[in-house]
Amino acid sequence: MSNLKVYFPKNKRKNISRFCKILHSASFFPKNTLTNEEIIKNNSLSFKSNIIEKTVGVKTRHVADESYDDSDVLLKSAKKCLDMYSFCPDNLSRIIVNKYYGDNLLPMTASRLQGKLESNVAMHSFDVDGGISSFLHSVDLISRYISTGDEYILLSSGGIHTKLINKKDPRVAFLFGDASASLLFGVSEKQHILASYFYSNYEYYDLATSVSPLNAIDGTDETVPLEKSTYIYDTYKMDNWKKAEDFYREATAQVADNLLQESGLKMNDIDLVLVTENNKKIWELTLETLGVSQDKSISLLNDCGNTMSAMLPLLIDKGIKSGKIVEGMNVMMISHGEGISGGGIIYKF
Repeated sequence: MSNLKVYFPKNKRKNISRFCKILHSASFFPKNTLTNEEIIKNNSLSFKSNIIEKTVGVKTRHVADESYDDSDVLLKSAKKCLDMYSFCPDNLSRIIVNKYYGDNLLPMTASRLQGKLESNVAMHSFDVDGGISSFLHSVDLISRYISTGDEYILLSSGGIHTKLINKKDPRVAFLFGDASASLLFGVSEKQHILASYFYSNYEYYDLATSVSPLNAIDGTDETVPLEKSTYIYDTYKMDNWKKAEDFYREATAQVADNLLQESGLKMNDIDLVLVTENNKKIWELTLETLGVSQDKSISLLNDCGNTMSAMLPLLIDKGIKSGKIVEGMNVMMISHGEGISGGGIIYKF
C-alpha cells in the first residue's frame, strides 16, 4: 500500500442544518431463482458449482421475468415502501432512481417509475447513474436537497442486471442478480447522516466497465440484425479485481478515517458495517481492513448475487426487518464502485 501514488483529499465538513432521515424501506426480489448448476447446464460450461460459490460467493440469484422492465422491478419495492408508510406519491418532492441500463437511455427510468406510481404531480424525477456507488451518491445528494427545502424524497435502486451480461464469462455469468430496494426520506430534527466521503481513481477505469452498444459494433458483421447481435447481452466487462487489491484496502482505510474524523466517532463506536458486495473476497478484505468481524456486518451475496446499486439499500432493509439494525445504532456504509469510484457514509439510525 505504501507504493500507491494516489492522493486522497481530506474531507470537508458540510454546512447542513436541516437534517434528513430514512422514514421507511422496502425490498423486492423476483420469485424466479437461478442456481449455479442451472447456469452451468444451460450454457454447457465446465465449471464446478462449489468452486464458483467459494470464489465468487454466489450460490443462487433472483431473475426477473422476461416481461419486466427495470421500472417494473423498481415499482415493486417503491410501491411497497410508500404503501406500508401510508404515503401518497403526490406528496413526494422528488423521485431518484439508481439503475444499470434502465428502460431506455432516454427518457429517464425515474420518469416511467413516476408514471407507474400514478402520480398526478409534475415532480422532479431523475436518474443518478454511477453503478454500484450510485446509491450512496444519491443519499448524499438527498441530504442536500432536504437541507435546502425538500420534504420527502423517494430513492429506488436496482433493477435488471442478469439479462445484459455474458452467460459464459465466469467473472460475470455467476455474479449478478435482479432485485430492487426503495427508501423514503423525510425531514428530521436530529442529524442522522453523521459523515460522508467520496473519491474517484481513474487508474482503474477499465477494471469494471459497462460497454456502450455503439462501441461494441466495431468489428461485428454489419449484416447481422441488431436484435440478433450478441454484444447486447455482453455489456459488463470485468478484469481481475486482484489488480486493485492494495488500492481497495487503502481506499477502505482512507474512507473510514475521513468518516470517523468528520463524525467525531471512533471505530469502536460503529455498531455495524455494510459493504457493497462486489464479490465475496472484496467484502471480506474490506471488513478485514477495518478490523471488523463478519458478524458485525450483513451479507446477501450467497442467495441474491451482486445487485449493483441495490446492494446497500437491500442490506439496510434486511437489517431493519431482521432487528439487526435498531434505533441509536451507528452504521458505516462503504462502497467500492466502478471507476474506481467509491466512498462511504455513517448513518445513525
